[in-house]
Amino acid sequence: MKTARNLALLALVLFVISHFLPAYVDKSGFACFQFCWNMLLGHDGDVFTGGWFYYSGFAISNILFIGLVLALFVTKKSRSLRSILSVVLFLHILSWLATNAFQRPTQITEIAIGYYAWLIAYGLLLAAHLRKEPADSLEPIPLARSVV
Repeated sequence: MKTARNLALLALVLFVISHFLPAYVDKSGFACFQFCWNMLLGHDGDVFTGGWFYYSGFAISNILFIGLVLALFVTKKSRSLRSILSVVLFLHILSWLATNAFQRPTQITEIAIGYYAWLIAYGLLLAAHLRKEPADSLEPIPLARSVV
């Protein structure tokens, strides 16, 4: 199996595990996803506000994560688009760490192991999309014709 696919498979396993671990304060990764999903649907706040865009982005990132993993196994098309999307998703997920680190007082101690597993999963997915695999099969090099 190719390295990129192995990375994607490892990312998927870590992504799933992260949803069962504590992620923020006393909430599991799945509870955090539910919060973001409810925000996306407009249940937990005003729609089209800064908070709505930010937290809805996490819900959409989770859905796109699955799509990007599947894309590595299904197609080789749109590789550059998928790489750019992976970078954007990773940076958005990383922004949660930065947001909590720079608050006064800092809230970084509220972030639990599930978030870090989730972040690493997105990092592995990014690595999988940026990985350039050697050609599956090299075409034979034509030799000079023999003169008979």
